[in-house]
Amino acid sequence: MTRDEEFIPSVAVARFSGDLHGMPAEEANALLTKLLADISVDCGAEGGIIGHNKANFRCGDDLLSISCTTDDGKVRSKSLFVAPVGEFTGVMDVIVYELDYSVIRGIVEECAKALPGVEVSVLENQLRCSDPNCKDPNCTNPEHMK
Repeated sequence: MTRDEEFIPSVAVARFSGDLHGMPAEEANALLTKLLADISVDCGAEGGIIGHNKANFRCGDDLLSISCTTDDGKVRSKSLFVAPVGEFTGVMDVIVYELDYSVIRGIVEECAKALPGVEVSVLENQLRCSDPNCKDPNCTNPEHMK
């Protein structure tokens, strides 16, 4: 890369859903934190520079909000689950420089396999919303796409 080339990251958005069947909050926090850590470490091992990997998982009114900005897998938490975790949903943004989207997608899908009963759908955040009234910078609503 030369000095005048743009340094633009690849971005993948992953949507998660699953059921941890009443897993204690501490175990669920550790399991999902490890998922984000593993993804960050694997992206770094593939030569990527971590921009900001962030995940929010919700179970009822309970929220686990975590992020990682380094390839050593050190995850910080903003909030943790406090009650046992059953059915949950989650969204993860994986923003990595110097790594193609296809590699990021493969890493996320492979790491998610370690979570039995959890489904993941990885979207390429390259779609551009064409609705001038939409305020979502990561809009994936198909009705907003031209």
